[in-house]
Amino acid sequence: MNDNRQDIDDSILQSAAAWVARLQSRDATMVDREAFEAWRVENPEHARAYDDLRTLWADLEDVPIPPERLGRLRALRRRKTSGIVALCLTAGVAAVLMTTPYADRWRADYYTGVGEVRRVTLADGTQVDLNTDTALAVRFDEGRRRIELLRGEAFFDVMKDPRRSFIVEEGTITATALGTHYSVKAATGSLSPDVQVEEGRVQVWTTGQDVVLGAGDVATIDREGRLALAKADVAARAAWRDGKLVFSRRPLRQVLATLERYRHGRILLMDGAVGDLEVSGIFDLHDTDDALRVLEASLPLSVMRLSDLMVVVRSR
Repeated sequence: MNDNRQDIDDSILQSAAAWVARLQSRDATMVDREAFEAWRVENPEHARAYDDLRTLWADLEDVPIPPERLGRLRALRRRKTSGIVALCLTAGVAAVLMTTPYADRWRADYYTGVGEVRRVTLADGTQVDLNTDTALAVRFDEGRRRIELLRGEAFFDVMKDPRRSFIVEEGTITATALGTHYSVKAATGSLSPDVQVEEGRVQVWTTGQDVVLGAGDVATIDREGRLALAKADVAARAAWRDGKLVFSRRPLRQVLATLERYRHGRILLMDGAVGDLEVSGIFDLHDTDDALRVLEASLPLSVMRLSDLMVVVRSR
């Protein structure tokens, strides 16, 4: 959103947010659409506010599937049930399951919901911490141990096995453990995929590049699709394993993008200028509303909760 659009009146933003939510719902009627059109043409600011919020919120995914139902469907898949009943079940849920994140959860052996952090132990003794909204598939055989990170972020405490390599594939990055503690993150919204090493070494490969990372090293895919290497406090960045989010002089836009991963809905930054403000602090990942209140109190920001699924942040 352009910086000069921060002057849109709050009441107009609230109305625009309500129309975005209403028109995205499956039960929106022709009467609703006619009423919206009448509202939109009343004032040029109405159309501008709606278009901006609709564009920013376009990728919101809110198609609920009860976890117990998803579990039953995955069990059905594993039993390889055939016949008319299985075909009908598949056809009945295909449209929903093919919508991210549910397609990823359908394929996964382990997954977490939004705001959930979970630790699992694999068959070889490797411990894996799954961050919010994460899904991974386990592919072990006699020759190697392969993990497919379908979405989200996972931290691996790898059990040594000289007979079998331990490989995590994200889609753009392949990371092979050389006896280590490290995390791999898939591309999430505006956040790039990366590999972060806390202890030991990891061989990272992407198209045309192959590097070995040591403790404190971070490899990220840049906009050109190449590996960008940096040093970081990986332990602090992995504090989500203990329920904390730690930021040290991080741009506000990155902080908001991270907070958004732990909540349903969107956090929309309306003013690009404040996105560069630096943030340092420790927040409880289970209470992102409190984090937003702290940011509003300590920075020249206004945080507006337009609905349960939409928060707008702008300069004050």
